[in-house]
Amino acid sequence: MLNAIGAIALALARHFKTGGVIVNEHVLDSEQTRRHVEVFGRWFDFIHLDELPERLRHRGKRPFCLLTFDDGKRSNATVVAPELEKLGVPAVFFIVSSSIGCQTPLWFDRYKALRKKLTTAPPDLELHILKQLPYDVLVERIERACTRYGVEADLDDENVALMSWEQVRSLHQRGFSIGAHGFTHAILPRETKLEALENIEKSIAKVREEIASPCSGFAFPNGNYTAELAQHAIRCGVKMVMTTEPTWANESFPLWRLPRLQFFGADSPGKIKLKTAVAASGLILNNPDGTGKTYRGVNRLARRRDNRNPIARETASLPAKSRSQIEA
Repeated sequence: MLNAIGAIALALARHFKTGGVIVNEHVLDSEQTRRHVEVFGRWFDFIHLDELPERLRHRGKRPFCLLTFDDGKRSNATVVAPELEKLGVPAVFFIVSSSIGCQTPLWFDRYKALRKKLTTAPPDLELHILKQLPYDVLVERIERACTRYGVEADLDDENVALMSWEQVRSLHQRGFSIGAHGFTHAILPRETKLEALENIEKSIAKVREEIASPCSGFAFPNGNYTAELAQHAIRCGVKMVMTTEPTWANESFPLWRLPRLQFFGADSPGKIKLKTAVAASGLILNNPDGTGKTYRGVNRLARRRDNRNPIARETASLPAKSRSQIEA
């Protein structure tokens, strides 16, 4: 039933909807990669990152699909990319630039290892609490807990280990796009303004230096952003900035605030189709962190105003509560 409803809705969207979807993935195995490509490939044209601005402005014969993968896990290079090459499908890999080639797992993989061992997380290790903390405090708290409980994430797991710069450069040379995903995986609105701006600038500069080519895209870690930070990424040289606003992408979104639909390896074809179809309706879906409601408010404001000074329009006009939520 789920499969049939999603298929019917997507068939309608293909004929009447402009734009397309920017898909946010993290890690997939070979079979999951093929399954996701098969589902999206039936309804969408896969595009390269550089094609996105044009496809947002002008309708193609079919809606577009841009695949993106966050974090720079080793399995992206050893499992996902080879499968995509076989299928002739482009993708963008957004990497945490200070972690490439590093032997320290990303903080959320260490957190997952802790939760796997602990039946119940102590109050100070609840995920929603950790995500309110500045990066240095967050990392120190997880480090202390890992030491206390004798836990560490498994770097032999390719879904935990990070790529090397050699692997990143190889992906770039083979035609995949490489974007920045922060110098660290800090939730940037939780940092001081200066630290957040520096994090963005350093991440973009490092990618540019290592691949010896412009860095065209930036994706906010955890999806949390402010208009000021997004615009700073543009000033640092990228052409497009990704959030995790869970909706269809079309010409109504500026290039500094592009939405993405998040999917996971275990998602069934029916779930993928239905989620994509609901997004095609113009609805902004709920995110696990509850930001969907606030994103809907942002877009209502955007539709009411003209195109002058979009940053001031979308931030100054938001009530204080909504502004704090979008930055959460």
